[in-house]
Amino acid sequence: METSAAKFIPPSVPRDSEGNWRKTGLVQEGIIGSASLWTRQILLNRQTPALHAAFAAILQTENLLVNHDRYGMFRPVKEHPERATMTNLHLDMNPWSYFEDKDNSEQFEVLNQLRYRSASDWITENNEPGCAAIGELHVQGLVNLADNQEEDGGFWLVPGFHKYLEQWTHEHQALSNIYGRWNRFNLFREGDIPELYAAACHISSRAGSAILWDQRIMHGSRSNCSLRPRYAQFFKMFCAEHPAMTPERAERRREAILAKLKLVNIDPEVDLSPMGRKLFGLEK
Repeated sequence: METSAAKFIPPSVPRDSEGNWRKTGLVQEGIIGSASLWTRQILLNRQTPALHAAFAAILQTENLLVNHDRYGMFRPVKEHPERATMTNLHLDMNPWSYFEDKDNSEQFEVLNQLRYRSASDWITENNEPGCAAIGELHVQGLVNLADNQEEDGGFWLVPGFHKYLEQWTHEHQALSNIYGRWNRFNLFREGDIPELYAAACHISSRAGSAILWDQRIMHGSRSNCSLRPRYAQFFKMFCAEHPAMTPERAERRREAILAKLKLVNIDPEVDLSPMGRKLFGLEK
């Protein structure tokens, strides 16, 4: 896997240029790329066999597709506090509609409207876990691309939160008036959920280590307080035979991915493994 942050920014971009840095993505959140990223290295990382094995073990199927997300990059701020990223907790789903919906018709409609012409379509795909009544298991993950220690900030979560999500959602119904019933990404302010910010735990790990979690778990990132950068790549894999993956949607998705591969000179038959071609949904 790529472990050099230098590849995130073209060589022609000055590393000390704040103006250029702000153009790389959601810098306050530590996200490289406003939506999905399609560099050669990030694409090749998505076919990593060990990562597929981890998702397959949890989802209990090897027939998976990989989503196309982004990098996370927290610059060192110990000597440059102006570079600080925000500490946050969020859900990549809407907890209120998750329990109110009685079937997955909303999920089916949203996913089958995707044309994969916009980079944001891949984030929409990521954030549609269906409803509790159906109870699909959705798993997210990341791989740290450098050692991530306590003071480096980075990934944290509220342990076991998925077991109490229904109770929490019921008890915090008023928050749906603030965050909305239809938002599929909900970043919660500490003032609204102070008890969860107090309960969240940071997970330190070595470079190349993967962290996987149930999508229903409240999670996010802590700000970096060290002299070291924190950077990671985000992943999600899901069952290729999902009911919402109609032949028409699968073909639109396949054509969009082939076009992206061509832009970065990736030949699917040469540069992707047989498993990689399946993960990308290229096999008919």
